Amino acid sequence: MPLTDNCPLAEVKVSKLKDCPMLMLGRLDIKKFQEWSNACHRYLKHLEKKPEEIVRFVADGMLEPHFMKWYHANQTRINALSLDKYLTEFAKYALPHKWEHGVRNTLLSSKQGNKPFADWQIELKNLNALLANTKLTCCLSDASVQAQLEANMNPDLCTKLDNTNLIATSFPDWICEVTELDEDLHEENACTQRLIDANNAAYPPTCTQSPSLMGSSANANILQLLRLTEDEKRILKEHKGCTRCQVFYCGHAEDLNKCPMKINNTWPDPKNYKTLTLETALAAKNKTVAGYVYAEEICDDNMDSNSYVPPSDPPLTGQHMKAMVKLSGPSIPSFPISVKALLDNGCPSTVISDALVTHLGLRHFPLPKEEDNLMSLSESPLHCKEYVKLELSAGKGAWSSGVSRAKINVGLPVPLLLEIPFLSSEQIVLDVHAQTAINKRTGFDIMAPPPPRSEPIQNTKPPKKKRKSHEGKASNPSPENTTEQGSTPKLEGREAPDPKTILAMVLERIKGLAFQEKLQKKDAELKEQYAD
Repeated sequence: MPLTDNCPLAEVKVSKLKDCPMLMLGRLDIKKFQEWSNACHRYLKHLEKKPEEIVRFVADGMLEPHFMKWYHANQTRINALSLDKYLTEFAKYALPHKWEHGVRNTLLSSKQGNKPFADWQIELKNLNALLANTKLTCCLSDASVQAQLEANMNPDLCTKLDNTNLIATSFPDWICEVTELDEDLHEENACTQRLIDANNAAYPPTCTQSPSLMGSSANANILQLLRLTEDEKRILKEHKGCTRCQVFYCGHAEDLNKCPMKINNTWPDPKNYKTLTLETALAAKNKTVAGYVYAEEICDDNMDSNSYVPPSDPPLTGQHMKAMVKLSGPSIPSFPISVKALLDNGCPSTVISDALVTHLGLRHFPLPKEEDNLMSLSESPLHCKEYVKLELSAGKGAWSSGVSRAKINVGLPVPLLLEIPFLSSEQIVLDVHAQTAINKRTGFDIMAPPPPRSEPIQNTKPPKKKRKSHEGKASNPSPENTTEQGSTPKLEGREAPDPKTILAMVLERIKGLAFQEKLQKKDAELKEQYAD
């Protein structure tokens, strides 16, 4: 009893050629059944067992409950069948009733339309192959497929085919020749379209007659720019307007050759055209005068000291926020490497360059299709197919992040982009004015880590023992030589590093070594598991 169309399709999983294929939960259509049949035959080919024993193995790989029930109810009889007979009985039970009629109707009703002939003929041959592999009586011969292609191909291609003498004597050769004709036809259409576009750009449409005189119903829906009336020309002339771009107080009314539209050979959009009136001209004049007065007030050199001074304009270009962080990986045997990471909260994903991932030797993970969603400012996609896991540190180990995930992008202009997910999970607050990136939990600024504290090295030599005098009494040490009163000695030009910094560096090194050892063990396990 087949499942309804609302149920998702089953999936065929095969880990190795010698492993038994698995038919996961879901319904079967003819394409999925063909995939299951091919997997079973490949398993028979590579399995070192007798052909009559194959069915009991593949039948146990069906995980859909009603498929398992069908098998267990007839287990003894089914186990004795050959693989082809088992697949024939399983198709009768699992596939929809009269599925072959639906496939055949799809094949016979298919039309080329605007699709390339090469793609369309492959679709038809694939449908016919499904029938040939399962219902041989319903499949079409090569001559029938050729007739079907000729009857439903694009009309332009059909005309070109009628005017061409083909030399093909077999169906595959006929397919090759028709494909070449279709490609030539597409190239001719593309060339014609380029000529039409070039002509439209060189000679934009203008209206020489009123719409009522155009008369043709074919031109009723075409928007054309009307000629200027005498009143509109007069208003443009009185208010320093341009008759080409139709803008008042444009600045080039005296010399129309300076009009941007004339330079670029363009015209105003007929869709946005509005009749030029005196009110429109006066509104444009008021805007121009207001802007001029404001500029005069700002640039007046004779303003007294008590007048209002406007704030200075912000700069056109600012500095990027980059933090020096350290990264490590399986390919880095010694201390972590330093990388300048770009901090920005305008991107929804943390991104790392493919070159840096290769240098670190990080493990790649497949990225879900819905996460390949990055776009550049030019609206071109930034394709990401995989991601990695990484940990960052800064300030010689004084600060370290948790495990973050970063998408891999090939050709990224910066090595690492730390974006919204990283900044949010690590609770880092960016201050563009102060150029700081402070962790709210620790107060650590990864843009400017504090310098390591240093303390002078103390004199660790034990005090000298008191020497006895000739009379047997201990002599009193001189005041300047006592440890309590003397100054603390220092090593010339040296200072002791902060103990916390030393501990942080040691801890970071221990983590790196432990991580490398873990990766080596995992690598050995995977090689042993997937060794043929």
